[in-house]
Amino acid sequence: MIKLKKLLNEDTKWARERRKRFRMVNETTGDIEIQLTGKQLKELDKIFSDYESDLDQVIDVKLQEADVDYTKMSASQLEEVKGVLKVDGSIMEGIDELLELGGDAKNWYAEMNKTILDAFGDTEGTMFLILLAIFSPRNTLSQNFKLAAQTFRGIKKDLKDEASKAKLEKMMEIDPTTLYKMMKSEDAFKDLATVRGLIKGNMGVNTYLPNILRFLKLLKSKGYQLSREDAVKEIARHIKPSGALEDTTVISAEKVFSFTLNLLDPNYSFEELGWVPVTMDTWMASFFYPQLDKKQKSKLLAKTPSYVYMARLTQDLASKYGMTPPEFQAAIWVGKIKKTKGEGYDNTFLTAIDKNLKKLNMKIDQMKNANNFFKQAIAVVGESGIR
Repeated sequence: MIKLKKLLNEDTKWARERRKRFRMVNETTGDIEIQLTGKQLKELDKIFSDYESDLDQVIDVKLQEADVDYTKMSASQLEEVKGVLKVDGSIMEGIDELLELGGDAKNWYAEMNKTILDAFGDTEGTMFLILLAIFSPRNTLSQNFKLAAQTFRGIKKDLKDEASKAKLEKMMEIDPTTLYKMMKSEDAFKDLATVRGLIKGNMGVNTYLPNILRFLKLLKSKGYQLSREDAVKEIARHIKPSGALEDTTVISAEKVFSFTLNLLDPNYSFEELGWVPVTMDTWMASFFYPQLDKKQKSKLLAKTPSYVYMARLTQDLASKYGMTPPEFQAAIWVGKIKKTKGEGYDNTFLTAIDKNLKKLNMKIDQMKNANNFFKQAIAVVGESGIR
């Protein structure tokens, strides 16, 4: 009895130290929340230890106390926050080289925004840009483009048919976890073109479902006429001064949220916060922390103070180099990829389109003279995935 009481006290103490509430961190969705007792947490921690992994990488403590306004802090102030790893000043030595390699891509967000909106107009262009952002985590640009094109064409096709539209709207009301189980065990909703586009060649359907469903609901709430201006307004309003996202967010997690806003409006800033959304991913983490391995970088990106710290440093460096934060991020991102992977690695959507067309036995040169090239390429790649 004494031993049991001691064990229970240890469990209670450990759970209390971890604040008893835990959120499963996912790079794409960021919002799967579960409750664990101290005993359950200790058992899970042992499993991770057996595999020489770290439980903290997938469990993020949701503290009970009020959020700290990290977005209003300077980089030096953020360096004093627990869990934030100070960036070594030696990274400055390599910036010029990376900007030389990736400098041509500094206007990437602005050019992508204009290209897609010119090709499709406000409503459909907004839809495609959001889908590009949603499918960006853990995908190469070619795979990212393919999934966005397939799902885009699928949504358009389903909305044209009243029966499919009704079924799509029924699907929107199912929570992501239940829907994924239904799709796996019952092949549910696979007669919808949207679902065929979402799953064709997608190795992580479950991770993208929450954002897809919330996006579809937003689309429906606007009568399927979602303007870029309305999309930016609806998506942006869910950020907290800490830099974390509210539970009601349309797009999560922080990286996808920032990427979405950068694509929709490359000049967007949160006036009330004095904050600019900047896309931080493993390539940017590799720039700031070349000494860390992939697991360590993912762990930092999953923590709001660390994410905000890297974004703040990007903003500060952009100012020094006479660029906007999205411009500096795009240039460094492409420069880092070129330096690490070489010129042949995907770093533009033209190369992504080329790779997808080649798989369909088409050459990009065959379509370059087509009226509205991007629109035609998206149609060809998208349709191939929903037949």
